[in-house]
Amino acid sequence: MESDIISKARLLRSDGFTYKQISSALDGAVSVDWCKRNLSGILKREENTDCIDALIKLATRPEGVSVYEANGVIMEYNKDKQLTKDQMRYLRTKAKAKDNRCLFRPDWVSTQQPQNSYTAFCAYLIHIQDELDNMVRWYCDSFPDTKPSSVRYEMLEYLKPSADGISLSRRISRAEQSY
Repeated sequence: MESDIISKARLLRSDGFTYKQISSALDGAVSVDWCKRNLSGILKREENTDCIDALIKLATRPEGVSVYEANGVIMEYNKDKQLTKDQMRYLRTKAKAKDNRCLFRPDWVSTQQPQNSYTAFCAYLIHIQDELDNMVRWYCDSFPDTKPSSVRYEMLEYLKPSADGISLSRRISRAEQSY
């Protein structure tokens, strides 16, 4: 068999063609069985290599790259696709697997003082939790027939941004109308 046909078959396989498609594309010069025997070890060429390389370039800087900025790069390279959060996370994971020096950090972590910002963030979260516990206790003291775990749950639910973009005041207004 000519090496030119073998090269074309290998290239088609690396582009993701099936054995049957390769045989058809080469006008039957190779059979499906030949493809199975000779092309089984060829991996599909990696998609998004330019995107992953751009992510690696940013993520290996001393300050790394924020997840928000990394997602912007991913969207720039995939303008024609509607990627999910999981797909974007997968591309960040691929970059990290290719170069383990990659650092993808949350946007709230300071690039100048990462450890201090993390410590302060955790302290603020504990403070918020303590304040929420106090508010639940005050509420339940005023309304003793209420269940503290339900009060806490509802307070937290009202604080979350809603999927439909409704503001907190509109949500409270809706709740008032239902009683």
